Amino acid sequence: MSVVIPTYRSGPGLDRAIASLDAQTLPQDRLEVLLLDDGSPDDTAARIEQIAAGRANYRAFALEASGWPSRPRNIGVREARGRYVLFLDHDDELYPDALRAAVALGDSAGADVVNGKEVRTQIARWGLAHYTHDAPDASAEPLRGLLPMTPHKLYRRAFLVDHEVRFPEAPRHLWEDLFFHVEVIRHEPAVALLSSTPFYHWRKTAENNSTSSDGTKLDYSGDPEYWPYLDKLFRLVSGVEQPAIRDELLAQNVHVRLVSQLGQRATDADDESVAEARAEAARMLATYVPAELDALLPERSRVAITLFRAGHADAAADFLRDGIDRKPDFTVTAVEDAGDGAVTVTGTVAWSRVPGQPFARRTAAGEVVRDLPEPLAGLLAEHGLTPSADVSDAFVDVAIRHAPTRVNWLLPSTSRVALVEQEDGTLEPAGTFTARFDPATAAMGGALPTGAHLVLGMCELDGRTGIKRAFSDLPAGTQVGSVVLDYSAQDGLLLRLPAAEPPARKRLLGRLRRG
Repeated sequence: MSVVIPTYRSGPGLDRAIASLDAQTLPQDRLEVLLLDDGSPDDTAARIEQIAAGRANYRAFALEASGWPSRPRNIGVREARGRYVLFLDHDDELYPDALRAAVALGDSAGADVVNGKEVRTQIARWGLAHYTHDAPDASAEPLRGLLPMTPHKLYRRAFLVDHEVRFPEAPRHLWEDLFFHVEVIRHEPAVALLSSTPFYHWRKTAENNSTSSDGTKLDYSGDPEYWPYLDKLFRLVSGVEQPAIRDELLAQNVHVRLVSQLGQRATDADDESVAEARAEAARMLATYVPAELDALLPERSRVAITLFRAGHADAAADFLRDGIDRKPDFTVTAVEDAGDGAVTVTGTVAWSRVPGQPFARRTAAGEVVRDLPEPLAGLLAEHGLTPSADVSDAFVDVAIRHAPTRVNWLLPSTSRVALVEQEDGTLEPAGTFTARFDPATAAMGGALPTGAHLVLGMCELDGRTGIKRAFSDLPAGTQVGSVVLDYSAQDGLLLRLPAAEPPARKRLLGRLRRG
């Protein structure tokens, strides 16, 4: 097992990354670490030499500056001796059982890639929709199980070498991870999905928050090289030989990187930038994306692109912005003892009203329809694109997130969302949810660590997903089953699992309910 760490002006985060490798359950004699410094102008090269000098399984390389992590990663693959390679950014960390579990799954599944559960420091929803189960064969998953397309995975070194898969090298190269993964996926790798063991923590720190020099920035909106690099990405994807993979990649990049520039981000841009975005989007759609691929897009993106192709750029932008201010309020109203240490969490969700723009209304004939402004409503009707007022597909998934480690897990839950008539006769969406929190099994069948767990609601309505911390007026300090309730202004409701005998608290053998 080889871990490749590019370094450049590395701060304290490098020590944290090394500490996470020291703490691995995989024996150190089955692990090598390659530290490759990309011409840092400070003492980073000396630091990695010192780190390697104290560990027999480490090697340090001082490279000429290339400007981006691609070249150090490529050299790392060339120099690696392990069967598997992992790319670890210099300020991130691995969870303790990450490498052991990933290698075991990779070996048993015969995988070329192991996609391990990744979390991000300040993005609670990251990966929740992808890491829901383990799969020795993830080929049926979207994009063959490679989402999210970060390089924080286990790759079989022979697969990368035999297919000459490399990161694109340049002093600055937007989305090098995506270009790398296009080359990975076009060779149809065997991908295994590891969700039951926390794997990679992509940290947001003062070291990487204000700069993209380490290549970790995902959203380059407003960057002068955005459109040239997006064109380069579409051109690469268009050359993928397998039609199904090519079409899925094209649709993914239209949805994530093209549509995003036509809606809310266009609102924040000046007129010249909006005109450029629309011209570039129109050119790329005409050049790379046949209209029949629009059917592969999520509904909101599909409708917007249909309007855009028909010459209604303003209407497409209006549709993408419609409802963006309709935010979910996620409230826990009860926590009940379910026996055997588990609790049942119930509550409500209600989406905020947008002044002057109700979600739906009744016509004079009594029909429930979406309430959309003109001329958008007329254009949607003209093209047969009027969205339904039916909210039966809306839902709330309940998750918990361990405050110390940021690891999140979906809980078994059910929800129901319906339209509720308001005093003025308009209709707004609201619903209820119930979830089971069992500390012994909530980690995909495994036990949760002690400490505080945030309660989160992943609320989906009308093609938009928002994740919210739980509000609650249940009294902090109350114990229900094995759980102690806590609350903070920053984190909302917390379910705390005491490490030892909890302090004297109000104990409820039955249930706790407010409101």
